[in-house]
Amino acid sequence: MLEWIALVAVLLYFVSGYLIKRLIKNEGATEKGKFILYKSRSDAFPLFLAGWAIIYLINEFFHLTYSQFQDAILIAVLSVYIIQFVYLLKYRKQYQ
Repeated sequence: MLEWIALVAVLLYFVSGYLIKRLIKNEGATEKGKFILYKSRSDAFPLFLAGWAIIYLINEFFHLTYSQFQDAILIAVLSVYIIQFVYLLKYRKQYQ
């Protein structure tokens, strides 16, 4: 089950990565584009820290296996990147 979630997260990561690179190429050189990019990253980064803390606490109380811990970290990192993409789309629409 967790493998399917990881697979979907990886696919969304590649799609959002491609679209982020395209948005950066098109709008990243302007001041407004840089502002939108930095604002979306600054909103997504605290979620990475929260996810890492949650995984750490779950590991402390329930003792995840190494494989489960790897999968959880993978999903957390990829999810934050996807959330950053969602914020990027939101701010792009908001500041146009």
